[in-house]
Amino acid sequence: MLLLFFLLAVVCFTIPGVFLIRKSQIRLLFWENLILSTSVGFVFFTLLSYMLLVLKIHLLLLPIILIINILTIRNFTLPHPSLFKKTKLILFLLVFTLGIIGQMLVIAPSGITLNGDLVFWSAHAHDGSWHIALMEELKKGYPLYNPAFAGEKLVNYHFFSDIAPADFNNYFNLSALDLYFRFFPFIFSILLGSLSFILGSRLGGFKAGLWATFFTYFTGSFGYIVTYMHNKSIGGESLFWASQIQSSIGNPPQIISSFLVLAFLILFLNFLQEKKGFFICLLLAGVLIVFKVYAGVVLLSSLGIVGLWQIVKERKFKIMILFILSSCLSTILYLPNTLGSTKFLIFEPWWFIRTMVVATDKLDWLDLELRRQTYVAESNWKRVIQLELTAFLIFVFGNLGMRFLGIGYLISSYRSLFKDYFKLLFLSIIIISFAFPIFFLQKGVASNTIQFFQYVLLLLGIAAGISTAKLLDKIRSNFLKIIIATLIVIISVPTQVSLIYNFYNRAPFTKITSIEFEALNFLKDKTDSSSVILTPPYNKYLDLKKDIPDIWDWFDTSYVAAFSKRRTYLADTEQVDIMGYNLKERLDFQDLVFYKDIEELDKKLKEKGISYLYFPTAIKPKIDLDKTSLQKIFSNSQIEIWQVP
Repeated sequence: MLLLFFLLAVVCFTIPGVFLIRKSQIRLLFWENLILSTSVGFVFFTLLSYMLLVLKIHLLLLPIILIINILTIRNFTLPHPSLFKKTKLILFLLVFTLGIIGQMLVIAPSGITLNGDLVFWSAHAHDGSWHIALMEELKKGYPLYNPAFAGEKLVNYHFFSDIAPADFNNYFNLSALDLYFRFFPFIFSILLGSLSFILGSRLGGFKAGLWATFFTYFTGSFGYIVTYMHNKSIGGESLFWASQIQSSIGNPPQIISSFLVLAFLILFLNFLQEKKGFFICLLLAGVLIVFKVYAGVVLLSSLGIVGLWQIVKERKFKIMILFILSSCLSTILYLPNTLGSTKFLIFEPWWFIRTMVVATDKLDWLDLELRRQTYVAESNWKRVIQLELTAFLIFVFGNLGMRFLGIGYLISSYRSLFKDYFKLLFLSIIIISFAFPIFFLQKGVASNTIQFFQYVLLLLGIAAGISTAKLLDKIRSNFLKIIIATLIVIISVPTQVSLIYNFYNRAPFTKITSIEFEALNFLKDKTDSSSVILTPPYNKYLDLKKDIPDIWDWFDTSYVAAFSKRRTYLADTEQVDIMGYNLKERLDFQDLVFYKDIEELDKKLKEKGISYLYFPTAIKPKIDLDKTSLQKIFSNSQIEIWQVP
């Protein structure tokens, strides 16, 4: 099936991308053409699918892709691939193979069957359920509705990452679990590493590209230093708050936005040098916001800054026009699926730094905070500044790990910064991505704004690759080069190695049993597709003490919507709250149904548009359902389903 997926990816993404790049007359090496064509083609396929979905002519998607393939292949001559020398090729393949394996190890095992049960590690049961539920919604057509909040349109969420998997599931009958946990992550990992290599090579040569790829795939935070000091263990991947680039494989919008930012930077550099590729840059910058809002905001803001500077410096408007048109495209795509009155960001300066210091799962350094408060009370501002600066530097360098070497590249670029639009864009992305988590939190899940920091890690990883290559080139002794390179590798990788070790050193986090799948399949096969399912509210205090907890005893997720293909009245409240819906009424009703003696239950369920009650027998409603007009239509040792008349 993986080979079939790759063939389909070439047809749907790579060849249309080749068509667009050829029409733009962009000159690329064979390897660059292959990777950038796939990236651009992926964006084009997604945008085309969405447009046809909105116009309700989605059946034209594959015919249009087929026509583009015919037009491309008809005049296509395979370029001779430029190969590296043997030593370089071995290093290249080694870094890429290990990097991709490392990323896949932390996602591919989730969504497999173990002893008949579907098992998940890490947060994959939560995130995977949500995205698979969205894939099912996309297959139902436009307008899109929230699968976890039945009856309400999907708003304030970047769902473009789910369009291509939904189409591959719908048209080619590939498993949604394989698409989400294995097939698409594999191709995303290839693109992320390849684009890191291409950008690093463009800016500093082969060695810089190879080191840039290393920093992208392998470098973690300095969290392992803290965990070793505390309890002699190696860990702490996100101890300073920011998850590392490698972990983004489990977050489709995040990893897609990362490789699209890299693709845009490469094509923007090409645009500045050759004055070609304007419309492809427009496509990537304009669509990015509906893949990941954070990335779109950062890139467009940075592009606006560079555009203004070009006007000031040269009285030219090309970059500003690119910014304006990209912003217009972003607005057209984003606003129709946005609840405009919702406030997402909360001004809360220094929150991540303050909580990093005092949180028990972070530094747990309460003494530092107590001293700071004492000095504030004494108006000893010199000491306050000293402690604040200490915490700030720990936050920065702790998160960066060995990527701090990239600061050297930024410093060396200072003199040419205002002469080189690319370097100005590069630095602007880093600064803006850094500023957001320093000053803002997100409504719902406050810590989500730390995801802005991913683009700091990403680009400073590229910069670190260039700095490392330059540093090693200045050293004449080959022995000393090997020692320094080895030290950089050894200091970089512990948190990421520990991430993989800890992943496999414990049982799966949660499961959906084969017995429960009987109930989910019953809903999928025996109920109307427009049905609304009421599930119990998540009870975080339940804890049935199973070695591998059932998914409903583990966390609040969209698993019923994902695997029954039916919308739920309310589920995954954390995700729904982030999107700005008013949850109170539905939360209260859930609580009323399952924890109180409710009168006229059947009537009230009808008023809410609920078709079925679905619940594990361990958390059934308090009311005796046999005394209502509801009809039990399914039951087994774990699950009951009751139909609302």
